[in-house]
Amino acid sequence: MNELMNHTTDMGQAEMFSKAWYNEYFRRAAESPAHSRFCKAVYGKDLCQHGMMDIDEMDFLASLLKPCEKVLEVGCSNGHITEYLHEKTGCDILGLDYADTAIAQAQERTRDKAATLNFQCEDLNQDELPGSDYDVLLAIDSIYFTGDYNKTLTKLNAKLRPGGHMIIAAFQAKEDSDPDTILLPGHTRMDEALQTLSFRYVYHDFTPNVRNHWIKNYESSRTLQSEFAAEGNAFLCEARMAENGWFKDHAERETLVRFMYVIEHNVDLMLG
Repeated sequence: MNELMNHTTDMGQAEMFSKAWYNEYFRRAAESPAHSRFCKAVYGKDLCQHGMMDIDEMDFLASLLKPCEKVLEVGCSNGHITEYLHEKTGCDILGLDYADTAIAQAQERTRDKAATLNFQCEDLNQDELPGSDYDVLLAIDSIYFTGDYNKTLTKLNAKLRPGGHMIIAAFQAKEDSDPDTILLPGHTRMDEALQTLSFRYVYHDFTPNVRNHWIKNYESSRTLQSEFAAEGNAFLCEARMAENGWFKDHAERETLVRFMYVIEHNVDLMLG
């Protein structure tokens, strides 16, 4: 992530991925027709996304969830994907995010579903996670922001019921200083953390999807650039362009992979 942060700073997005930046992004995105068209073109469905999970990956994720399971999602943004998963699966879901504007949008939009779908503003790095004994913990493109994978995995594991599991989706890029093996299953930084903590897990490879995603992201942001500008939302387009050049370069050089990890609850880690 350090290389990406340096790149976005060079592109004039120094505060990218901060709470204030996400609040501004989702405030604008919720009302932007250009952003809606962008999401449909890039992800296959407009759910006001800012992430990497396309509709195929989303539907695969839904297939891993069972009706009435108690689910905690960490990093839910404005909750459109959470709501989609809720409708597809019938799970009882609590979504968390540190962007209060995004959470307010989600709460307002889903007020009539509050019996089984809720949203709360929390910062994983600073706040205690609410609740306990979850069947499933979801972290889709959110674990990068925690800094320490080992610490975060331990914190999430503590909130699972015995027999529960985590589902984490994460990309891995290879920089010049990284070994070639870092792109292989079992050798990414996420794999290393899971193995260090003795988690049992399986992975699902979404590398072709993520490479295709960033090429479409790059092309669509430039195609729609004038439409974003005409509606006064150049910020949204510039934000996409600040990140997608870096990712497109890795996608084309095949130095970018993406896996979805399904991780069993580690009782021994709890006892330790």
